[in-house]
Amino acid sequence: MDMRNRPRRNIHREKVNLGDWRPTVRRLGGYLGHAKRKLIITFLMTIVTTAVTVVGTRLNGIVIDRYIHADTLHTLLLVCLAMGVMYVIASGFVYFQNALIIQVAQTTSADIRRDVFANLQQLPMHYFDTHDNGDVMSRLTNDVDNINTALMQTFVQLFTGIISIIGMGAAMLVLSPVLTLITLLASAATYAFSKAVAKRTQQAFMTQQRTLGELNTQIEESVTGKQVVQGFDHIDATMATFTATNAEYTTAAFAAQAWSSVIGPFNNMTNNLAYVLITAAGAASILLGQGGITVGIIFTFLIYLRNFTGPINNLLDLINTLQLSLISAQRVFALIDEPPEQDVPDALPLPHPVGHVRFEHVDFAYAPDRQILHDVSLTAEPGQVIALVGQTGAGKTTIMNLLTNLYPLQHGAILLDGHDVTSLRRADLRHAVTVVQQESFLFTLTIRENIRLGRPTATDAEVAQAAQQANAAGFITQLPQGYDTLLTENAHDLSQGQRQLLSIARAFIAQAPVLVLDEATAAIDSNTEAMVQTAMSRLMQHATSFVIAHRLSTIQAADQILVIADGRVVERGTHAELLAQGGEYASLYNSQFEA
Repeated sequence: MDMRNRPRRNIHREKVNLGDWRPTVRRLGGYLGHAKRKLIITFLMTIVTTAVTVVGTRLNGIVIDRYIHADTLHTLLLVCLAMGVMYVIASGFVYFQNALIIQVAQTTSADIRRDVFANLQQLPMHYFDTHDNGDVMSRLTNDVDNINTALMQTFVQLFTGIISIIGMGAAMLVLSPVLTLITLLASAATYAFSKAVAKRTQQAFMTQQRTLGELNTQIEESVTGKQVVQGFDHIDATMATFTATNAEYTTAAFAAQAWSSVIGPFNNMTNNLAYVLITAAGAASILLGQGGITVGIIFTFLIYLRNFTGPINNLLDLINTLQLSLISAQRVFALIDEPPEQDVPDALPLPHPVGHVRFEHVDFAYAPDRQILHDVSLTAEPGQVIALVGQTGAGKTTIMNLLTNLYPLQHGAILLDGHDVTSLRRADLRHAVTVVQQESFLFTLTIRENIRLGRPTATDAEVAQAAQQANAAGFITQLPQGYDTLLTENAHDLSQGQRQLLSIARAFIAQAPVLVLDEATAAIDSNTEAMVQTAMSRLMQHATSFVIAHRLSTIQAADQILVIADGRVVERGTHAELLAQGGEYASLYNSQFEA
């Protein structure tokens, strides 16, 4: 392939400007529009829990001021019981509030992730030439996760830091070991409860991680196999598969995090019950004149316990999280806003293509300062075989990429059956042209489904016939599951030759009138090459074929051979005619023959 002329990856970097954060926040608010009712309910729950906390704290003061008398013990117990009930109710509200926020955050993240993926399927090839694949995938995964975390933590209070726990714990121990024991008992209850909940959350988290792995695999394959997806117009099927996995991941993530969020409200409940017990125990000690407990100690201890939660450190952490999430949101929205490939207005259909191809004085450059093709003209009649030869980087693959309208022309025209390819509907154009690349790409699907990518409506019998024509049926039937064998990691268990035969089978089933073989035998061994050549010969019998080849022995029967050098057609003719001319082709051929 002509990789020397392709633009370098990882050269494009969007500028992130947090000074302009308000549009990003408003846009995030737009994604939250579907959850207005849940957010209102959460807001009301927050008001209730805040009111309960305020009233409970006031009741603590009332207990200290009014009810620490021997003749009011019965009233004291009733007030403490009322406070305990209030705190239990408040903890229940906190749990449901957290569950709602988690659901809203996960649903919003799923919507954002789907919008990013949907636009990714339709971006032009130029975007992937100028952006690193890892960066694109990071936006889909890490950046969306950062947004999700911020959405949850904006409404969910964070736990105290280690320093606050140690400091306040030591202060409480010095002040009153007895009252500290009550706190430790509450902490022990929290630990026991957390351990029990962990058993319930383990399976949910396993499901979440599994589906996340499947999600990342589909994203990676979609990015790496972008040309295959667009070339066979497989966007809708790819989107359907992704949407199903995305929904499964969203459900699993909500279940896992909803279960784990029970720990927070339970911890709050035990802390609040500890307040009640400490108040009651301290008051009883004062009334009984034992333990050296005073009203001041009780009051101070309750303040220490309240500070044990460490709200200040949590707020600082939340600010950092929000800053990170805003940067992530800007990166994600930048990808969503990238203009997708679009048909021109009133694009023409191509219902019955026959495969007549013409290039008329085509000029092209990937970048304005570097011209790749210069005044390229050629004509291919239906059924003819046109071979493109030349040194690596001469522009051969670029010529074929322009045939499928993957890149915009600077000058000239490319016609398919008399129609400018830029005026045709992209789906029709790419159904009319099938490309077999040097590096075959196979998705994490069964062999049958990978072959059927060429024509999703093909029957099982047609799949088997295509595999037979491609000389792939032999090794497929020897596999334990045959055509139902699941291929993973681009079919790493198969040889390069076997993967290429499956690509040829996919081209057979597509039945396109125009065929492009882009050095299809360059990456396979000589033993397999004969099988691939036989399969390709069958494939080219009923199509206008363009063959890009370094091994000139494979193209001697071509109807026309074009020699490309520095983006120009320097020679053209049949094999015999070019040898007789004694030019560039003859030099290439003789050097290979001598080798």
